Amino acid sequence: MRRTVFRWLSIVILAAIMGSMLAACSSESKPSAGADEKPGAGMTAKKTDINIWLWDKSESRTKLNEEFTKLYPQYNIVLTAVESKDMAQKLQTALASGADLPDIAWLEQTYRGKLLSLNIWEDISKAPYNFDKSQVLDYLLPLETTESGVYVGPEAPSVAGMAYKRAMAKEYFGTDDPAEMQKIFTDWDTFIKKGIEVKEKSNGSAFMFASLGDAYAFLKGQTSTPFVQGNNLNLKQGAGPLLEKLVQMKKAGIIDVLDANSPAANASYTDNIHIFYPCANWSVEFTIKTNDKNGIGRWGFMIPPGGPFPLGGTVQGVPQKAKNKQGAVEFIKFLFLTEKGSEVARDYKGNFSPFKPIYDKPDFYSKKDEHFAGQDVMKAFTTDVFPKIKSVRLPSKYDQDIDDSINVAMKTINASANGDVNVEQLIKKMEGDLTGKQPDLKVQ
Repeated sequence: MRRTVFRWLSIVILAAIMGSMLAACSSESKPSAGADEKPGAGMTAKKTDINIWLWDKSESRTKLNEEFTKLYPQYNIVLTAVESKDMAQKLQTALASGADLPDIAWLEQTYRGKLLSLNIWEDISKAPYNFDKSQVLDYLLPLETTESGVYVGPEAPSVAGMAYKRAMAKEYFGTDDPAEMQKIFTDWDTFIKKGIEVKEKSNGSAFMFASLGDAYAFLKGQTSTPFVQGNNLNLKQGAGPLLEKLVQMKKAGIIDVLDANSPAANASYTDNIHIFYPCANWSVEFTIKTNDKNGIGRWGFMIPPGGPFPLGGTVQGVPQKAKNKQGAVEFIKFLFLTEKGSEVARDYKGNFSPFKPIYDKPDFYSKKDEHFAGQDVMKAFTTDVFPKIKSVRLPSKYDQDIDDSINVAMKTINASANGDVNVEQLIKKMEGDLTGKQPDLKVQ
């Protein structure tokens, strides 16, 4: 009897032990709460980061990104601030040290040539990404492709016309109407003649431009002659005519001596001394309204002498060694190849889209602007600026050094009392400086 009871107790205890082990195994085979459960079951879905190196971490940029994550909740956008001038060095340092690269890096226009020359970019037009670059505005494609033919990525197109102060235009030219202004200023020689009239009427107190840099922005953008071809400098043909025109303007006394983008130049937007400014599509919000917050009705927009031109722009590139290339391209496609992406870029940032089909919608870009006395500047860019952008100067890895050299040349012109500067000598000095910095460059 005792033996029977003992055997029975043994069986019960063994069964309890086996049950505990099975329960433990069962619990181990299930995922822990939160990691990979679907939303709605009291769990939080795991998200994959898309890391972006950029210089705009504004609230409006964050809101734009949130529109993407609403549609693609599996992703989380992580922004790391990197100044445009530091991007190439930071990427190269990360590569050399084995540190993580971003999934998307911003390639700003000024430093784009150097960045494109780095052999680190994924061609997102190829499988498995298949970004359809045929849907991108044609003029942009050469600016987004490396010399070896790698299509790096799209950008929000940046094009420019000319902004002017309406009251000053009325005073000196008899009209502040954009169409009438365009009839007056047909070419740069006429612009200079009218500038001399302004100088005489104002007794030398009013100027057409605040800085030589502003004038140069127009002249540079309106030509496509390269400054360098391969390893050969082409400054006589590329930069020479631009500097000659700047000297002509300096001699005429129609440009003030302010440094472009300086605090004094920024303050000039509110005065009644300087009339004209380069105006890219992004300038409306981020330059004019930022510098002239109370300038309601002050401004007008027109097509400049010589026509509209590209100004600025930032390519979205995906490094070959990025961790989440697929997610990066998903984000890029949303922002640059969809109507919804075009819409949020317009509404949150005032950006235009490279997406061709969006320009078939007549009023997609349309907004009367009180700073511009009710003028529909956004529509003017769509109908009068974009269609007239034909040729572009291709990016070069030497662009930043060339820009620095031209800035030194402009300082020389600016410092001269009456524009008595020899452009041929300026070019020779530039050639010497550039070949000193970049020994592989040659003078033709």
